[in-house]
Amino acid sequence: MSHPKGGVKKLRRRYARRDRYRDVIAVAITLAFLGLGAYFLSGSHSASLYSGTGAEGGIPAAAPAGNKCANPTAVPVDPGNAQSGVTKGKYYVTNDSWNARGYSGLAQTLFVCDYNSWYAVAAMTDDTGDGAVKTSPNVQETWYPTPTKLSSWKSITSRFSDVPPGTGPKYGTWEYEYDIWLNGLADSKSTEIMIWTFNNGQAPTGSPVGSFTDASQTYVVYRSPPPAKYIAFVALNGSLSGHVNLLHFFRYAIAKGWIPASSKLDQICNGVELVSTNGKREKFAVNNFSISMQLR
Repeated sequence: MSHPKGGVKKLRRRYARRDRYRDVIAVAITLAFLGLGAYFLSGSHSASLYSGTGAEGGIPAAAPAGNKCANPTAVPVDPGNAQSGVTKGKYYVTNDSWNARGYSGLAQTLFVCDYNSWYAVAAMTDDTGDGAVKTSPNVQETWYPTPTKLSSWKSITSRFSDVPPGTGPKYGTWEYEYDIWLNGLADSKSTEIMIWTFNNGQAPTGSPVGSFTDASQTYVVYRSPPPAKYIAFVALNGSLSGHVNLLHFFRYAIAKGWIPASSKLDQICNGVELVSTNGKREKFAVNNFSISMQLR
């Protein structure tokens, strides 16, 4: 098993803001047919893009129990290395600032105590109006250039616990997520699977194509048509802590014919994608995280 710790160029999507309300309407229509009422349109109001009770009103999210990062190592964004970060055992914690260069006034520093205890302090705007993700501070485990076969595993589960600065429009646009690469690492042959566990005003690319439930959480499933290879599971009622059975998500994609049963796993990332903090310095923390894998 190989774990490259930096220098991996990530190919990422730009989430176009102009498509956001079109996508919300599509979600509402899709879920209406699926019998899920939470995203129905009411009058002229579109469904909320803010997960969780009170998020749209900007009520700060309760901090999940977890590890506190008291004496961190500071890693500022490095213009010459988008994957600047720190190795912690089999994990790598990174600024992942692949898309930061084209935006003025952007600042970010990563503070790392351990793979399951770290935070990023970032400031950026969406003044360009393009709705693009600028950075994605995250922790990752990598099996590249020697990936592992999905068929070898009986289970692949993960636990997460996240602490945002607060929720709602006043705190910007971002989402906590898993970013997973299959059949290659961010190249033209690979498939990217995302799981958005908590969404604060963000909209995925692609179109809604169904729903999926894991661990009592229902997700709206987005997919970009070929040749793009992008699948996103967006939690209908977001959570800042919990667990996911990643193999269930992979099997769903296999059953739909979107990825082959022979697919291989190259990387699992967990963190936050940042579009905007409304220009303010905000703190985004991960205070618990783990990956557990059981062979057949």
